[in-house]
Amino acid sequence: MSTIGDYNEIMSDRKLFNEFVYTPLSEALKLLEERQKNPELMKKVEELLKGDIPSVLRGKKCGVQFRQIVTPNNDAKHFIEISKNFGLDPVFMEYHSDKFSSNNDFKRSLGQIHLQGPVNKQDQFRVEKISIMDFNKHNGKILKDVITSWNEPLIHFHRRLFNLSNINNQICYFYDMSNWVKDHGSEPKEYYKQFLLLFSCFGILFENFPVKNSSGDFSKNIILPAIEDVINSIGVKPLIVPIPPMDMEDDDYWTLYDEDFRGIINNSVK
Repeated sequence: MSTIGDYNEIMSDRKLFNEFVYTPLSEALKLLEERQKNPELMKKVEELLKGDIPSVLRGKKCGVQFRQIVTPNNDAKHFIEISKNFGLDPVFMEYHSDKFSSNNDFKRSLGQIHLQGPVNKQDQFRVEKISIMDFNKHNGKILKDVITSWNEPLIHFHRRLFNLSNINNQICYFYDMSNWVKDHGSEPKEYYKQFLLLFSCFGILFENFPVKNSSGDFSKNIILPAIEDVINSIGVKPLIVPIPPMDMEDDDYWTLYDEDFRGIINNSVK
């Protein structure tokens, strides 16, 4: 795989973007097994990361999802199902020291729960929105300091939802990457270069990176350079598998929750 120079060309061509960023799941599984049996590659990655490999990735075949806070929405459920079906241990990497912003769609969904109701006549899900926090009060705060309207830490609330969900019978691993991120540059442009190194041989990252509108700037300015840096450093690209559909940024379905959570939320508000 050669490196690239013109990021604008890649961002304007979805096929080129997909080929450069992603690896099909069947191929990623094969490559992960091969690379984990390659002591030279494993040693090189260890050296580049100065031995700082999160313990949760060692000794396992891992599928990884990276979210600021783990929550049992449709996205997480789908990731767990894929991991289970293909013999991967589902690992959730979190970033509790990130800042809350209501302008970020995912972060906003943590503070305003969208419950998935029945399908209407237009073949669309009916959605009930329940705000559980004061956005103005918490914008810019570290996620660890954000609380719900009933004074429960937001992180604790979402873990409680997860533990009460119907996916809790799966063995999942959780790892707060906050200290790791701090030690590897803090700014995304820096730490993503080393973060993606982890997925050369220590696991498969399941992620859909945006290509449209202003959200695509993250892919252009952070992800593409990070992938190119990994290729230049070790000669292979990180194993990143998209979760269909590819245009998840246009589909609110992935941030929806089962309407069964309504009772838990209502009891919490009381």
